Amino acid sequence: MPAGDGPLVSLTWQPVPGAPGALIYPLIRKIDVISSNSYVITTPEVILIVDPGGVPEQGEQLSRLIEACREEFDRPVFAFLTHSHVDHFIGIQSNAAFSVQKAVVFAVHHAGALALECGDRTVTQADILQQPLSPMKVGLRLFAPEREDHAGLPASLCFPNGAEITIVQDPAKADSPRLPHEQIRFGNGPALDLYHTPGHSPDSICLRIGNLLFVGDLLFAANPGVAGLTGWSQESLVRSLSGAERLVAERGVTQVCPGHGNVISAGDAARMFSRVRADAQSLSHIAELNRDRAVATAEYATDCMEQVNELFTIMAGRLAYVTYILDELGEAGMAEETAALISSDAIDELLEAFRDFAGEYQKISPSPVPLMLKAAQVMGKLERTFQRNELAGIIDPTLVRRAARLLADYITMLRGFTLPGERQVLDLVPVIEAIVTGLSLPLLSDEEILSGPDDEGAFSRILLSRIGSRPLLDEVECEVVTKDTPLLAWIDRDHFTDLLTYILEDLVGTGAGRIGIRIRKGEEGATITITGILAVTGARKPLTWRFLRGLAERAGGSLVVRQQDGLQSFEFTARAA
Repeated sequence: MPAGDGPLVSLTWQPVPGAPGALIYPLIRKIDVISSNSYVITTPEVILIVDPGGVPEQGEQLSRLIEACREEFDRPVFAFLTHSHVDHFIGIQSNAAFSVQKAVVFAVHHAGALALECGDRTVTQADILQQPLSPMKVGLRLFAPEREDHAGLPASLCFPNGAEITIVQDPAKADSPRLPHEQIRFGNGPALDLYHTPGHSPDSICLRIGNLLFVGDLLFAANPGVAGLTGWSQESLVRSLSGAERLVAERGVTQVCPGHGNVISAGDAARMFSRVRADAQSLSHIAELNRDRAVATAEYATDCMEQVNELFTIMAGRLAYVTYILDELGEAGMAEETAALISSDAIDELLEAFRDFAGEYQKISPSPVPLMLKAAQVMGKLERTFQRNELAGIIDPTLVRRAARLLADYITMLRGFTLPGERQVLDLVPVIEAIVTGLSLPLLSDEEILSGPDDEGAFSRILLSRIGSRPLLDEVECEVVTKDTPLLAWIDRDHFTDLLTYILEDLVGTGAGRIGIRIRKGEEGATITITGILAVTGARKPLTWRFLRGLAERAGGSLVVRQQDGLQSFEFTARAA
């Protein structure tokens, strides 16, 4: 049995440090969104479960542990929830050992108890995680309002499972930096201290026994894809994190037990509380993360991945061509340095892993949450696979910029912020003409190359840039036609530029040798119609169309896509100024 003052070991009984006679059996899971860690604690007087978890297999494991403990000698069982989200308890709803009346007393903050007893799918996150939920009976309401009137006075409570406890609530102190606190004693055993730590949810609590502090999801509450969940509060979270940091410093806590992931030393936890608090303070005015937003974010993740795949494929191809030319010129060292600017194999592995994950997970769960979190993980890694500034000096910098913007925009959306943009009144005609010109000419003309610097290194970089960039419309005739000049409209220039570039890329990619862009003022506003004759026909990519429509909205308008008789057209309409 591990020593009581050493790091906790999963799936092993060990002493609870600072709580004589108490043992703990941690069930530490690999981090996911379907189930939490669970912790079983025994004293001579009681068996305590902290967060039974979200999968039936975990519930079965807990059931066997409880049965073995009660066979040793019978004791009442209490299950404490750090909060009422389904990944912390739903796994035991169909388990007979927990559903038998009087077998286990569930202890939950009174706000969570209300949600559980009425089967609230929004507060419990059952809706967003697409989990079945039945109403649950809560035997012990923590921080019950009726005890506030008798704060400071111990109250004795009896339960159908034979348990008798003494519970006392600290008197509330206005403007106190300390957390609301209740203490429970089970006979003569060690005390269980409870602290109300809202922020992740209104009913979140931390529990302390001996030198261990159980914090639920407090350390993850500012994470993308977690912050903003229904019931989340920035103000409460910042206050709770400060209070938890104070607890670790003042109450002899040596280890912090989170709801997900490994047990953390007190020193590491203190630093994490401080960092998470700083993150939380930056999250003002984020959108609520409900099911509708989760679905939209997961769809955007899928669309972004499709576009990221295409952009990185183009960039890798351009870089491979530059590397080939350098090898042919006998510049092996420069070729090796150039090839290292993008990790093509790593990118392929990441994108393939996302596609595999998306395909497999959608077979077993309709919840959008795992997909949007997996996308965030993959996009974070993708950002580290290419050297943005160096790449932009060799291949078309607009490719690099668009790839970087896709990655950044997704994380921005996931965190609950409005995607960056600024709509302004612009004359569409010169804007479109400038975009078309930029996609028709090389980055550097022959004259600019020949009149370049005498420095060999600088000249090589200029030459590489010419080799690595190829104008999109180099071999395509693109005509801009308008009778309405000027034509003023409210648009976001950056997103509109990206939209038009994506559309032109799509038409060029399907073999359109001639593209027409017609700009006109209509009853509904300023309309741009981009049309190409397709050399390649057949099924189109609906994910691309969905992505482009979303991009059109961010650009300040709407997009209609049509295909008929070998013609592909895109009609963008923005509000005229």
